[in-house]
Amino acid sequence: MVNLVIVSHSARLGEGVGELAQQMLMGGNCKIAVAAGIDDPQNPIGTDPIKVMEAIESVADTDHVLVMMDIGSALLSAETALELLDPTIAAKVRLCAAPLVEGTLAATVSAAAGAAIDKVIADATHALEAKREQLGLPSSASETRIGPAFSTQNASAKSVTVVIKNPNGLHVRPASRLVTALSAFNADLLLEKNGKCVTPDSLNQISLLQVRCNDTVRLLASGEQADDALAAFRQLAAENFGESLEDTAVNASSKGNTIGNAFSYTPMPLPVRHASDRSPGEEQMRLRNALDLTLLDLMTLITRVEENWPGDLTAIFSGHHMLLDDPELFDTACGLLRSEHCTAEYAWQQVLSRLSMQYRQLDDAYLQARYIDIDDLLHRTLRHLLHSPQVLPEVTAPAILVADNLFPSVVPELDPRMVKGICLREGSPLSHGALIAREMGIAWVCQQGDALNEVKMGERLSLDVVHNRVIRDRKPL
Repeated sequence: MVNLVIVSHSARLGEGVGELAQQMLMGGNCKIAVAAGIDDPQNPIGTDPIKVMEAIESVADTDHVLVMMDIGSALLSAETALELLDPTIAAKVRLCAAPLVEGTLAATVSAAAGAAIDKVIADATHALEAKREQLGLPSSASETRIGPAFSTQNASAKSVTVVIKNPNGLHVRPASRLVTALSAFNADLLLEKNGKCVTPDSLNQISLLQVRCNDTVRLLASGEQADDALAAFRQLAAENFGESLEDTAVNASSKGNTIGNAFSYTPMPLPVRHASDRSPGEEQMRLRNALDLTLLDLMTLITRVEENWPGDLTAIFSGHHMLLDDPELFDTACGLLRSEHCTAEYAWQQVLSRLSMQYRQLDDAYLQARYIDIDDLLHRTLRHLLHSPQVLPEVTAPAILVADNLFPSVVPELDPRMVKGICLREGSPLSHGALIAREMGIAWVCQQGDALNEVKMGERLSLDVVHNRVIRDRKPL
């Protein structure tokens, strides 16, 4: 068995990753300990080798302990902790180079399913492969995954075909349930979608199929417990992999039009300067600090959303956390800092703007709508770099919020008693902002374009959610 230790510079970040990982356990026998932050109220960001040592000792009643780390001194602290540990415990410990969030989630599912230490490390290390493939980037894997001992043409293989009804397809939580359930059977398994097959023994492999709502997938099984595995798969699909399919797409106001005064929201763009008068190393430190602060923002947001709207909404901002905690994005920005001698804000804007454009160019409308999430992360990080406070709409009377677009993280900040509806020139009905608004009972109409050009503050508007249109009264209230 494999237990995990999470080492992070931030106590809130480490606890948040630990909380996400706990959701993946599904009753598995994997223990998770967190060693994050330092005991200094004035400067709490950092890592403590003693904390890491104690965390390892707390979960050392197993065959192996895998240590997941974020950056810099986290590795140094983990290495120091190994030197402090009793040699019999230190011999069980492996340090993992995987990205903290994605790697920890993948390792947790793999460990909880009873995988050996080398497979847990491999699953963690390759945790970014699904994201890279989705964005059309080349694989970073150094070796080819060994497939199962049979193919789709194997005459002895049996199969079950199901249609996925989960609104967001086989994302992290339903996929983790599938991995855990199938790991119990002595059988060779393949999961197939449109002729593409993966072995359903890790989050990474299932993510590579990009299974969406209404996709048809087939599980093929061969071996001693093939029938049992197929029966379990059929039952999981019938239960929608443990997810509720309540129709969040139906707004509480969709039974009738939502009427209110127009309130214009036009946040000012943040000024980004290209040339820097600092060294590349200083700019890199500025960027790292801003990213850490943004990660803390997201953990706070995850906690608040979970308190007010428990359920799948927290997964949205957990996903933001995963995207931002990608070391390749940071490394790419650092390359620009060195080659162009530019500011951290310019380098980060270049990296995330390219990523946003890649999402915009995808064929899948659901995935395409994720570009605004990237823009949201860019804006949050720029605010920290430029020391610019967040400017939210100050709505003091019931109104319809009119804007060009709206970042998903802004929507939970709105008061649904004041903001009755959101009307956008751009946006998407498939965006995370739309999903959050519907959950909050706020009407959402988007892609109105030039129809909003002449709307005045205080003008009466009626939002027809069913037909996605805005109706102007043209008479101020």
